[in-house]
Amino acid sequence: MVSSKSNVILFDSHCHLTDRAYSLNLKEVINRAKDTGVKYLLTAGLNRSDSKNSLKLCHEFDSIYCSIGVHPHDADKFSESELTEFKILSKDNRVKAIGETGLDFFRNYSKPENQERAFRAQIDLAKELNLPMVIHIRDAYPQTMKILKENGYFKGVLHCYSGDEAFAQEAIKLGFYISISGSITYDGNKLKSVIKQMPLDRLMIETDAPYLAPVPNRGKRNEPAFVRYTLQTIAQILNKDFSSLAQITTDNAKRCFGIQD
Repeated sequence: MVSSKSNVILFDSHCHLTDRAYSLNLKEVINRAKDTGVKYLLTAGLNRSDSKNSLKLCHEFDSIYCSIGVHPHDADKFSESELTEFKILSKDNRVKAIGETGLDFFRNYSKPENQERAFRAQIDLAKELNLPMVIHIRDAYPQTMKILKENGYFKGVLHCYSGDEAFAQEAIKLGFYISISGSITYDGNKLKSVIKQMPLDRLMIETDAPYLAPVPNRGKRNEPAFVRYTLQTIAQILNKDFSSLAQITTDNAKRCFGIQD
């Protein structure tokens, strides 16, 4: 069990609370997060129905916000009608971003051309709504940057970052935030270099729960309470105080997603 630290407020900037892994005990998961200082959570929509369910959760738990969009894995099923529905959903003040969108040429569960079509459409939607994007990239960094530059909209976060230092620096200069998941606790020599070179005001943390549980829970179901382990590892890498980094990463996520309280 993750121990609580007083006066520390954390933001799990990316999780999937609608996942069936939580179907039996979601309330307990949310309570554990609160008990360990996770005051804010953003649950990311993967498609039309998942986005609706994500928004529904936001009104059941006051600590949850959401993004709405179509994941690259679901891009083959993407239709323009979803954009109209997302526009309606975005009027709710618990919707804070468009996504999870982007490109995944590692799994290729959807055709690359359909992924690119869905990605471009969601960039246009985010731009129209003036919302940040939650961007997924895997084995598609050059293609993603090309599309972003062609569309000219650079607001949001590269979630669960796994790219190199050069790409991160270019993305940050354009205006993006970089979010680090529990994979940094596995080894993460490449990510360590990325973190050491990036400005702290662009750093965010996440679980991507129920996936990528950090050490010491690797291999188990991940949950937002475990975001603390990711921050602990980053604090060690940077030789920074845990509480200070908690404040910085929470403030960054709130600023990225336009959360004021």
